[in-house]
Amino acid sequence: MIPQKIICVDIGSTYTKGAVFNPTEDRFKVGARAVVPTTVNYLPDGFYKVLEALIPGFGSEHAYDKTDFPVFFSSSAKGGLKIAVVGLVPEMSLNIARLAAFSAGAKVCAAFPYRLGKSNIAQIESLAPDILLFCGGTDGGNERYALENSKMLAASKFSGTIIYAGNNFVADEVANTLSSKEIVVTENVMPDFGKLNIEPVREAIRKVFLEKIISGKGLNEIVKKFEALPVPTPLAVFNLAKAIGENVKNWSNFAIIDMGGATTDFYSYTDAFHYDGETVMKGIVEPLLKRTVEGDLGMRVSAESACETGTDYFASLGFDDNKLNDLKNYSLKISESPEYLPENETEKMFDRTLAGACIYHSLLRHAGTIEEVFTIKGRIWAQTGKDLRRINKIIGTGGYLAAMGRNNEKIIIPSEPTTPCEKIPLLPQKFTYHADNTYVLPLLANLAEKYPKHCAVTAIDSLINEQQK
Repeated sequence: MIPQKIICVDIGSTYTKGAVFNPTEDRFKVGARAVVPTTVNYLPDGFYKVLEALIPGFGSEHAYDKTDFPVFFSSSAKGGLKIAVVGLVPEMSLNIARLAAFSAGAKVCAAFPYRLGKSNIAQIESLAPDILLFCGGTDGGNERYALENSKMLAASKFSGTIIYAGNNFVADEVANTLSSKEIVVTENVMPDFGKLNIEPVREAIRKVFLEKIISGKGLNEIVKKFEALPVPTPLAVFNLAKAIGENVKNWSNFAIIDMGGATTDFYSYTDAFHYDGETVMKGIVEPLLKRTVEGDLGMRVSAESACETGTDYFASLGFDDNKLNDLKNYSLKISESPEYLPENETEKMFDRTLAGACIYHSLLRHAGTIEEVFTIKGRIWAQTGKDLRRINKIIGTGGYLAAMGRNNEKIIIPSEPTTPCEKIPLLPQKFTYHADNTYVLPLLANLAEKYPKHCAVTAIDSLINEQQK
């Protein structure tokens, strides 16, 4: 039986948000809402302010009974879980490891194929990721790179957690070599050639996240008092996407774009490959549900890099040199002052344009490609990555996209590349755009794993169908 009152809180890097959810027969009714600035030095302070706003009279000293109202919460307050990936072949084990990290809600800061060199080790030490996901080789396959790379890592100054998910025939030897490090051994992400085994790695990453995120900024106090474990915010949204795809009719081919000030997350729920007799798959067939995150595409902190990335996109909109220069100056200003809001129509247009660039390039990087290849048997098409052409619905969430929806502002999402290219991106062709105007999805997502059907129906009900492409 679902409790009659549930509290959901999301502790973000800038704001801590909360909402009350009351269940009905097949969905949740959204009750009170609250938003306060995140208290970065001690996160429970902001957490309790949200609870006080949602439940008048409830303070940090208030006795808590879980039967009154269970609490679910997510967190990205440390900027998310940062992972570096070490693998073997870029298109195979390395790609699977990246997919596993993304699907666990992490941010991949670097990926290294084949043998680690001194410069790679220096880069890992400089990046200082929370986790190094170490894989490569099928079970019983290549052993050399796993053994050599384990020695390089053992001699390094890297102090984070190493998760080994490679050839299990050498797992004991790798663990012994890395015994001076914090090492976790799990199942191989690719036990057989081309076979994905992501779930054990996701679970290992989740456990490390809990250990690392709870230990800092007072989160352990929230965990003890409310008997609730935090979920990485991107993982919560990942779970919500899964719930929608599995429980809502006519939502079997869709995407979610979650755009913030620093990053843009892209989630796709659609079959990755459709055999038509003329197309062959190069590399792995990616999963039905996939997440990627772009750390250089954001509306404030990453605005300057988003502007640099989006040059071709801006040109496709007819920007001349003068207009592009004005946009660059605006991007520099808002990246240096993330709290800045546009003051005139020109600046509002620049914000819309930057949003379009973030969406387009995150979509382009998420999508697979197809290219013409000639063989002795004639012409064939070779696909790499995920085919997004059947996606017919796109959800926009995140603070800025929610505000755009409330203001009835339109955004352009191209279905063709803005510049000619040999490899054709497999982009969505015809879709409806649905805005999370009330910005409720990240909060609702906290309940998706436990109450998937209620969450899925509530999520779709909350969306506004803004435009038909």
